[in-house]
Amino acid sequence: MQPRLLVTLVALACGLTVAPVAPASAQGSYRYAVITFHKNHQNAHRSTLVWRVYRVSGGTTTTVVRKKWRAGSGYFPDSTNACAKNRGWLPNGRYRPALFNDYHGSVIKGRAIYLGQKRCANGTLRTALFIHTEQGAGSRQCADRKGDQPCRWEYPKYNDYRSYGCIKVAPGAMKELHDAWRRYFRLGYAERVRVRVR
Repeated sequence: MQPRLLVTLVALACGLTVAPVAPASAQGSYRYAVITFHKNHQNAHRSTLVWRVYRVSGGTTTTVVRKKWRAGSGYFPDSTNACAKNRGWLPNGRYRPALFNDYHGSVIKGRAIYLGQKRCANGTLRTALFIHTEQGAGSRQCADRKGDQPCRWEYPKYNDYRSYGCIKVAPGAMKELHDAWRRYFRLGYAERVRVRVR
């Protein structure tokens, strides 16, 4: 099966939209975006997420937008084993992301970016990988109750940059990333948006 057809079928099964792609000869000037997760090996919860939009025109590539935010991945500050399920940070490599305006998962809700799954260096399959924050449905913060609430950003009282392997950012950062994506690209799978983890 052709890769493009497979991606389209998967996207349709998940209720996502897929942007049509013009042939290379007809594209002319266009934009593409890269979200890069830069790992901090000294403290996994003080890593960096960078959004860049590039414009390609006449064989020249220029940076249009650059934004960055603090991000965490993994359950402990030293969770640098990408093969440790539900504890380690994301495996290095490239991901094909899908943007959700209001994701309705059991824990992950509101604005979120689905990254899919990836095998780490020893072949372990890491699944259900996202870029997300702690919030409730509709990207709202839930009531402040006793204990660490998964639907409320409570840092620094609780270390909400901690995750079970996804990439976590603050709610304000998640909104900025969502809005930056939507300025140039559609919801769901956008053909010219990629994620790199390194």
